[in-house]
Amino acid sequence: MNKSLVAILHYNTPQYTDSLYEMLKPYENNDYDLVVIDNGSELSKTSKYTTFRLDQNVYYGGGLDVTMNYFLENPEYDSMILLNSDLIIHGYNFIKSLRNELFSEEDLVLVSGCVIQPEKNQCHWKAVHNWGSKTIRYVPWVDYQCCLLKRKFVEEVKGFNSQFGWVQDVMTGIVCESNNWKIGVCDWLPVIHFGNGTVKENMDDKIISQYNYLAEQEMVQYFQQKGLWDKFIKQRNIAEQYRYDIK
Repeated sequence: MNKSLVAILHYNTPQYTDSLYEMLKPYENNDYDLVVIDNGSELSKTSKYTTFRLDQNVYYGGGLDVTMNYFLENPEYDSMILLNSDLIIHGYNFIKSLRNELFSEEDLVLVSGCVIQPEKNQCHWKAVHNWGSKTIRYVPWVDYQCCLLKRKFVEEVKGFNSQFGWVQDVMTGIVCESNNWKIGVCDWLPVIHFGNGTVKENMDDKIISQYNYLAEQEMVQYFQQKGLWDKFIKQRNIAEQYRYDIK
């Protein structure tokens, strides 16, 4: 058990997925297995590298749970990562470097690259921005765009049962805080994200607005029903105020 499951979640944008696959596939070696999970795409818009196909679009949250279930059923993997398809990654040593960091500390259970968007407005959560650190930055939680998860973390959560995928970021912070686990970001491993490119390719502004509304409603209900609302607010406030100073 010494390799990662690397999955790309695909939906109707082969121009993104196929490119990302080709960036990573040549460097698979013994470090990881690369798969493409089709999230119910139209048949004319599937990736030519599809490994598994879902019957319908279960959105990001559902895709994450599917990937976690597959990971847990395959004990040869010690870690997993679910990638957005609309990313640019220099694949040479990307997964190997994430693995090196993840397994450098027993209590470090999630490691992410930093995320850069080719537009004025960057990812809202500053913890995944590039702060110029030469060592791993410990953060309260990360945006789930390119984070490598250790097996014991996935065995703890098993899945998030969230359709829209606005739950897992904060819930991860709560779980890690409860278990005294660490989350880290590597500023020397940049990832370019086309600012929700997959969403924008498949939805107009009205539908995106409706999606965001439903995602927020699901998120509020999720934490309230679990009795975690106060911890949710605490984690969000910490993330909103995140700063990192180089010593």
